[in-house]
Amino acid sequence: MPRWTGAVLLFALVLHALVVKIPSGLLPEMLFACHIASVVLAVGILLRRRDLVAVGFWFHAGVGLWGCLLDAIAAGTTTPTSVLVHALPLVIGYGELKHREVPRWAPLGAFGLLVGAIVLSYLVTPPSLNVNLAHRPWPPVARIVPALWATWAANLVLACVLLLVADRLLRRILA
Repeated sequence: MPRWTGAVLLFALVLHALVVKIPSGLLPEMLFACHIASVVLAVGILLRRRDLVAVGFWFHAGVGLWGCLLDAIAAGTTTPTSVLVHALPLVIGYGELKHREVPRWAPLGAFGLLVGAIVLSYLVTPPSLNVNLAHRPWPPVARIVPALWATWAANLVLACVLLLVADRLLRRILA
């Protein structure tokens, strides 16, 4: 795919920030792991770094898509730009990686991206926004997993399983 697809993805993220996050006072939510993964993917395309593209795409396919869907279902709403910034990385990443060798460590890189995003969110985002569930459990499961450390552990174990399943499927689909 041409490099301009990376610029399109970055433009979609900026549009999402300008239309949804800034007017709502939610700019720190641009540190959601999905958005970070999109930036990694876009930069990978712009720099022709297949490893970065793979990490961003693997994150979206393994964890990001499912987290976005669960959040939209729980909230009962979403925005057009949110749909855009979650769908574009899947389409663009697939196009970029189709019929190409992907590093075996792509799921590990995607997992590391998630861990880094949680730590970053814990350190720099307002606790009230709970970006990446860094400050408290997700309300729909808070009764089951009430402790923050247990939430992190459960989320990371689930992410690991999802990324490994995605890895098996994606390697077959992209071959």
